Amino acid sequence: MIRDAVSEAVARYERIPELLSTKELAARLDVSADTVRKWVSRDDCPCVRAGRALRFREDAVIAWLEDRGG
Repeated sequence: MIRDAVSEAVARYERIPELLSTKELAARLDVSADTVRKWVSRDDCPCVRAGRALRFREDAVIAWLEDRGG
């Protein structure tokens, strides 16, 4: 009974998207961290703000790049 409930919960589990730091995103895109910050300051690049820190969902950034032809 409990085992079945756990199995069902695991089957429904959706992967939580990984959040990248500014440096991690810059490294993956082969640009500088300053470039990433400029994109954010122009409200171009999608990001999540955690206090003063910026975090980026990889799937959102990929979609953003595809939309702009990159």
